[in-house]
Amino acid sequence: MFTLLRDYASLVPARFIQIPSNVPYAEINRCLVELLVLNPHFQKYPPSKQYQRSFWKMIIGQLEDILTRTSEEDEEIDPRILDHYLSVFSSSGPLLGTSAPGLRGQICDRGLPLGEVPSKSFVTHFWEPKSNQLQGEFHPKVINLASHRTFTLEESRTTIEGGTTGFRTWFASRMLASYLIQNPGIIEGKRVLELGSGIGFLGIIAASLQQLSPKDTFSLWLTDVSEEVLSQCRHNIQLPCNVSSTHKSVQFRVLDWEEALRTDHEPLVALLRDEINPDVILGADIVFDPSLVPPLISLIALALQLGPKNGIQRSAIITLTIRNAETFRLFMNHAEGTTFEPIVKRWFEFIDAVEATDNDVRALRITL
Repeated sequence: MFTLLRDYASLVPARFIQIPSNVPYAEINRCLVELLVLNPHFQKYPPSKQYQRSFWKMIIGQLEDILTRTSEEDEEIDPRILDHYLSVFSSSGPLLGTSAPGLRGQICDRGLPLGEVPSKSFVTHFWEPKSNQLQGEFHPKVINLASHRTFTLEESRTTIEGGTTGFRTWFASRMLASYLIQNPGIIEGKRVLELGSGIGFLGIIAASLQQLSPKDTFSLWLTDVSEEVLSQCRHNIQLPCNVSSTHKSVQFRVLDWEEALRTDHEPLVALLRDEINPDVILGADIVFDPSLVPPLISLIALALQLGPKNGIQRSAIITLTIRNAETFRLFMNHAEGTTFEPIVKRWFEFIDAVEATDNDVRALRITL
């Protein structure tokens, strides 16, 4: 049932949801009620009503199908599940009231209104710190829920909103976050700068890993060119349910990479040298347009040119989704003079509810 919980929390499309076939009906009822309907976290940070209508319609339909195939006449859908499903409809939906079996057909026949725009939603992700993982088991047969942590974001479910792609999480961010979870030493006790932070998915993981680390000297700078996106990033980082909310050294700053191309870029150099002073630079899916390549490479170069710090070479770790091969070649050409080290991807901690997971994503460590 962990998979069902995780899928609901992360808004996996209902068409991919499947109740486990090897779980007793009474246990399914109990888990759905306790883990989803009555879960205090989902009551405070719920998936959108739009998603819940789709999810619970699918679940109730599957529960009905199971009942038709079982000989246990005493079993029935827990009325709290039906009541909850009714509650996520607006006043134009089914009337609230009894959850008697006679209504089930009416309920399950209703779908989302045609043309309904995806609404903003809380999205909760489960992740397991490396220290909690059994050695060598990236896909353990038995899931220990107590060993997992969660974090929550409020994000857009559309690709572009307000003229920017920054209001939702992209697959390359999940890939880099998974890599950091498996290699927390990269940012533990370090000064970290993230470029193009978006709504904070990667930033939350970075902040959480630093906060959970025994090392007590660290900082995290989250930057974006959009003040509105950065405001949402701050909101998500500081949600009380997230470990990141207790991080005392998170800074948020609007940063325009174009400053790196200006003749007088001394203010930017001073910011990088005197305030941020990064050991590690992170960036996920930040090369999606050719016009971004020159300023991005120039900014990374300025930061890396600050030289070794305490004998440790500064580096940038970037994940790139290859949507256009020419854009990737442009990135590599502009980065001439730096050293690239491909990062092997082994396992993904997070599922992606929207983007295909077979995208060509490259992970690179960049040094001078």
